[in-house]
Amino acid sequence: MPQAAIKISRNLPESSSLKPPTTPMKTRLFPLLACVLLTPSLQAEGEAYRTWTDAQGRKLEATFRGIENGQVFLQVRNGYVYRLPLDKLSPVDQQAAKTLKPEGLGIPADPNLAQAAARIDMLVDGGLAKAGQKPNPLASDEQFVRRVYLDIAGRIPTREEALEFINDTSVSKRAKVIDKLLNSDGYRSHLFNYLADMLRVADVAQKARFYTYQDWLKSQIADNVPWNQMVFAMMTADGKLLDQGATGYLLRDAGMRLDNLSLTLSTFLGANVSCAQCHDHPFADWTQRQFYEMAAFFGATETFGTRGNAGYNGKQMRQALASLDDRRLQQQAKNILRVNAMAVEDSTENDLKLPDDYKYDDGKPGDPVKPKLVTWADDKTKKAYQNVQTKNEEDLRTQFAKWMTSPDHPRFAMTIANRMWKRVFGVGIKEPVTDLDDPEASVNPALLHHLAAEMVRVKFDLKQFNRLLCNTQAYQREATSHEMADGGPYLFPGPVLRRMSAEQAWDSCATLVVGKEVDRFHAHRGAKYAEVMKVNLGEGMTPESLKADIEKAAGGMRQYGGAKPNAKNRKKKQMQPAGDGDDSVEITPPVRNGLVLARASELPQPEKDQHFLRMFGQSDRQIADSSSDEGSIPQVLMLMNGEAQKVIGQEDSLVIQTATGQKSPEQQVESLYLSFFSRKPKPEELADAVAALGNGLTTRDLSWVLFNTREFVFVE
Repeated sequence: MPQAAIKISRNLPESSSLKPPTTPMKTRLFPLLACVLLTPSLQAEGEAYRTWTDAQGRKLEATFRGIENGQVFLQVRNGYVYRLPLDKLSPVDQQAAKTLKPEGLGIPADPNLAQAAARIDMLVDGGLAKAGQKPNPLASDEQFVRRVYLDIAGRIPTREEALEFINDTSVSKRAKVIDKLLNSDGYRSHLFNYLADMLRVADVAQKARFYTYQDWLKSQIADNVPWNQMVFAMMTADGKLLDQGATGYLLRDAGMRLDNLSLTLSTFLGANVSCAQCHDHPFADWTQRQFYEMAAFFGATETFGTRGNAGYNGKQMRQALASLDDRRLQQQAKNILRVNAMAVEDSTENDLKLPDDYKYDDGKPGDPVKPKLVTWADDKTKKAYQNVQTKNEEDLRTQFAKWMTSPDHPRFAMTIANRMWKRVFGVGIKEPVTDLDDPEASVNPALLHHLAAEMVRVKFDLKQFNRLLCNTQAYQREATSHEMADGGPYLFPGPVLRRMSAEQAWDSCATLVVGKEVDRFHAHRGAKYAEVMKVNLGEGMTPESLKADIEKAAGGMRQYGGAKPNAKNRKKKQMQPAGDGDDSVEITPPVRNGLVLARASELPQPEKDQHFLRMFGQSDRQIADSSSDEGSIPQVLMLMNGEAQKVIGQEDSLVIQTATGQKSPEQQVESLYLSFFSRKPKPEELADAVAALGNGLTTRDLSWVLFNTREFVFVE
């Protein structure tokens, strides 16, 4: 612990139809002022509109967004941004464009995006105005760059990345950094962390390794597969887990159809149905019979066992096991066969029946249940229900998935839109995100419905949807760091001040030690694990061939995570990088003090109990959405004396090397502040820190102080 204290002055609290013009630019250069004035206003508070005139005397009322490369950017009241050549304006307006300060966010990525973002801002500001509240001021560049890196890439920016943004004089730099981060490895890593918590993605479930499921999910994110297609694939996948990673969703609850359906409906549709699994819901319209009718869509689906393997012969398998004279090998063989038996298959018989304790008048215990879709009272069109067939038992899952992921479904787009909003603002429009039974009970129903429509408009492209949210003024405003005076609903004057997630905190620690290179370490264990573990249980299998397959698989189990290490090798195994030391890790990450400095997404899912990630609230992946950002005494102790703190302060840590490489104490302090906070120190902070260095404090001590501030662990 450092011998001197430094005062950090920056204290944190304790606690539509949007259709852009389609005519050529020349003919729509200056639409008539009367037409513009008839457009519903999307003006945000504080924005200045003025009348601009071109060389031919045509007029346009707009707010000035900036000038770049000889082009002037003007935003009209409907949110659309026009890009006009500077020399086409009148001399007076040319001079104005050169001297005016840009209003709002500066130049957007494209005019259509600006218009869509403005529509969201209008709905947010409308909710605030109705409640007599005002939006927060726009965040500073320093606040924004740290926030946007954490929210999109899942880590703080490096010193160089922060300086690059802060020193950029372009008025389009915010839009550019958003695009840059959305196309980064960090975006893919951070979104995986969120979805892994939502879907309970774990290395081990049902006594099998789910590496192929993890790799499948990561590939879907990397390829930017639309959300509806991703979910459709999880609902309809069949075959072995070792062959088809998407089967991991249903196999996560192998043999538990009812539990899986309950999670499916709450996760993807925000339908609060858990009570209806046992009885009619006391507070919602769901009945127990409706729940079973929905479950009947999975009544012909088998999620565990070797049934369906062509040519499977139980007698031959027993003979092969009996021929293994090594008792340990026999036990390993059972594990290998269990993994190979993990499969999703459909039969021709729907065997779902009402439970033995069913007590309602619309059925008797043990009665067969026919599949039937539930309806929502506010769904007037019922378009999602069209052409859904329930006659073919083998096709029921596909029909269910088609209905659930339809763009016309009254809850599917709304649920994921609400979830994505909460990711960047800290609070959902409707809480909890797993209960959207009544959208009108949200804090801003109009905004919620509009975001659902936007999700459909962008065709469930999560990257494009997050680009839209991050380009709003609402997102780019200062964070709210105080409690609401009346304890009322949060109406989004800006994002809420929130503690980093466990994954954001860990990845930021790794960034301080390794820098942006931390994004290059990728573990792809699924293909190698499947190759090692796969045995032939189908046509052509003989006791001899099965024995040979088992012996081959047993030889590779330890290397690829299929067996527990013995006591002699346990410590060594804990020191190995992600992927258990195999060559499926593209670039081996550094290991310092026993810590593998890779992104959280590339480490074991979840990490062991005493790891930094678990201590800071990483989900145990047993319950959906169970990560926590609550503070605790063990977290404080870990920041003060834990392994992560020690690794950050070591001489070979990038943050320390960079700081000590500076010429003067002032530059050393500035380097550390930029690395930890993405800002330069205030004058009083700089003076205190330089004085402390002069009194014997080291850069390592100063890094300890900054690491233990609330400012470091909060997303401002």
